[in-house]
Amino acid sequence: MERYFFDSHMHAMNLTHPNFVSFVDSIADNITEFITSGALSPGYLLTPSNRGQQGLITLLNMFSLFEQPIAKIFAFMEADLKGQFESKEAAPKAKQPHNLMYPPKAYIRDGKFYFRDVAYDKYALIPLVMDFSRLLDENDAKAYYTTEKQEKLIDYVKDTLAGIESYKKENKEGLLEFFPFLGINTEVHSLEFIKKLLQAYIRDDFSVNWSSKRNKQKQFRGIKLYPPLGTNPWPEEKDKLKKIRYIYQFCESKNIAIITHCDDQGFRGVNAKLAQQYTNPSAWKVVLEHYPKLKIDFAHYGRQYNPIGKSPLKVLFDRSFTSDPWFLEIIELMISYENVYADFSFSGTDPLFYENLYNFIKELDDKKSAQRILERSLFGSDFMINLAKVESYSNYLRIFELSPFSDQEINLFVSENPMRFLSLN
Repeated sequence: MERYFFDSHMHAMNLTHPNFVSFVDSIADNITEFITSGALSPGYLLTPSNRGQQGLITLLNMFSLFEQPIAKIFAFMEADLKGQFESKEAAPKAKQPHNLMYPPKAYIRDGKFYFRDVAYDKYALIPLVMDFSRLLDENDAKAYYTTEKQEKLIDYVKDTLAGIESYKKENKEGLLEFFPFLGINTEVHSLEFIKKLLQAYIRDDFSVNWSSKRNKQKQFRGIKLYPPLGTNPWPEEKDKLKKIRYIYQFCESKNIAIITHCDDQGFRGVNAKLAQQYTNPSAWKVVLEHYPKLKIDFAHYGRQYNPIGKSPLKVLFDRSFTSDPWFLEIIELMISYENVYADFSFSGTDPLFYENLYNFIKELDDKKSAQRILERSLFGSDFMINLAKVESYSNYLRIFELSPFSDQEINLFVSENPMRFLSLN
C-alpha cells in the first residue's frame, strides 16, 4: 500500500472567497472588545519579526498567493516542496526570524516526499472550504452596498473542485492527493439546504482514490465548522439546534469527521465575546454527551493568544500554552472520548509549540493518557494563513521536522492518525 503524508488542515482560497465585509461588521461596534480579545497580541500576528518593513513583506508574500487561482496555489505548494523557490528573508542587515529554517535538501525528490529521510509515496492535503455566507436583517447591515444575504459557499466549493481537477490534469506525475472538507454555517442556511449540501457533496465511501469519473462534486470527506463565523455548537433555539444536530447525526452514523476551528483568533462574523463563547472547547461537552462516537478535530490545539486570567505582560513572556484552559479542556475531551483529535495548524509556526507539547506529554504520569494524546494529534499547517508567521510552506515543515518528537511519533501525526481520522481504507 502506498504511504501517505498528510497535512490535515490547510486552505486554498483567493480574495473572492473570504467575507471581509462580515469581519469588519463584526468589530465595527465593538472595537474595544476586538482589541482586548487578543487579535493584536504579541503572540498572534504582531510578533517582533513581523513589525515594520518585514511585516509588509510578510503581507506581500501571503497576498501574492491570494491572487492566484486554486490550482496554481496547489502547484506552488508542490514546487516549494521540490525546492524551486529561494528564501528572501535572510537579508544581510536584518535580524533573522527565530523560526526561519529550511531543509538541507528539497522535500520532494526522486518521485517521493522525504521527511527525516522517511519516504512517502503521496502528499495528502485536506483543503478546508469555509462557509463565509452570512444572513443579515437589512437594518443590521452597516455597509452602504451590503446585500441582505451573501451565499459565497457554493462558488467556493465549485472553485475548489475545479482547482483540484485542474491540478490533477496538469500534473499527472504530481504527488498531491486531496481530501477536502465542506464548510457549513448552520446559522445562515435552512435545514433543507443543509440536507442538500450533505447529499450533494459528502462522499459515502472511504477509498483513498480521487473519483473524477463517478461523481465530480461528491468528493468531500468531512465537515468544517467555524464557530467565530456564527455557528453555535449547541444553540438554545429549537430550530437552530435541529439543524446542527442533523449534521452531528449524519456524521456519527456515517463515520464522517468534523474539523472545528479552535483558537481565540481568526475570521469572525460575530463579535469577539460571542466568537470565544462558541469556540471554547467546553461548548462541545454537551455535543459529545449526545454523540459520543462523533469524530472531531479541534484545530490549532485550542491555542489562546489572550487567555482569560493572564495579564498581557505574562502572555508576552510566558510562551507556554499547555496550562491554558482551552488546551487542557481538549486534553480532557481527548482522554474521555475515543474520536476526539487536535491538530497543530498555525500553532506550529513557533518551534516552542512543539517543545511545549512534547514536554507536556512526556511528563504525564499516566502513560496510557500520554499515548492517547500521541494517537489523536494531527499535523496541519493552516496554509495559506500561516504565511502571516512563516515565510513559506517548506519553512513551516522544517519547524515541524526539527521538533523533539521521534520518527515513530512523527509518522503517527502525519500518516497513521489522519488515516484513522478519515476512516480511509
